[in-house]
Amino acid sequence: MSTVSRTVDDVLACPRCYSAFRRIETKLECTSDACGFVAEIREDIVCALDSDFASTFFDAQFRVMTHGSDQPGARAAFYDQQGRALARELEGTAVVVDIGCGPRLPYRRPLSAFMLGVDPSYESLRQNADVDVRLHASATRLPIASHSVDAIVCFYSLHHLIGGSVIENEQLMRAAFGEFGRVLAPDGRIVVFEVSPIWGIDRMQSLVWNPVRRAFPGPCEMFFWVRSALNRVAGERLPAGTVMDTKTFAVAPFTAFPPAFALQWLKIPRVLYPFHICKYTWRVPSLTVRSR
Repeated sequence: MSTVSRTVDDVLACPRCYSAFRRIETKLECTSDACGFVAEIREDIVCALDSDFASTFFDAQFRVMTHGSDQPGARAAFYDQQGRALARELEGTAVVVDIGCGPRLPYRRPLSAFMLGVDPSYESLRQNADVDVRLHASATRLPIASHSVDAIVCFYSLHHLIGGSVIENEQLMRAAFGEFGRVLAPDGRIVVFEVSPIWGIDRMQSLVWNPVRRAFPGPCEMFFWVRSALNRVAGERLPAGTVMDTKTFAVAPFTAFPPAFALQWLKIPRVLYPFHICKYTWRVPSLTVRSR
């Protein structure tokens, strides 16, 4: 544990009851006797993920994820403009949490920020040298103290937060935004990059996602949120007075890129990609009101 800076003590907390941790050798124990949660530290990774959230899909895909943003077309569509916009959003922030940080950050991290990376994939975290603290945890149960974070970044990660049905997907998203609202300090912000399906694709997804998920649980690891639905769920769970804005990125129509990170061999032009490429930003008020 010696290589993990002790400055994290004020940031980490029990993901079940939000009490502080106490360190005992390579363990972090919840200080609430009624809770009893224990997080382990292995290879400088704080393991605070309950077994019911375990995932192996991204453990096997971390090599593809590492280089998925290297292709010129993918960078032009999903990363270059977005990285510049994120740099402006994060300027001057002190504590930043990347949800779904993966094996590396696909953007330039703010130099002055203390960076925490959260991911359910242990293998991805093992590869990630871009963050200061690596948290093997779920977005729905963050091992982070309340009101301790200045910014939360979700860089094309929320569509991977899924359950066994569309209803469960929405429940998980509500839980995640509830956690985001809890850990953000006053004047904090959430910056989300996602793709939003056009109307026909959204309707088809709503009709077929449940049976496809049951038939192909491994490959079906994505659920795409239409802008209005994501804004609605976030608005219901974030503190009152939170301000939201949306930006849609324009990409040249014949820019070619893989439509999914796991299909790097397949490329389609932007004009055939049935999604809007979006940035959502939510800013919580300076006097945070308890989440609804």
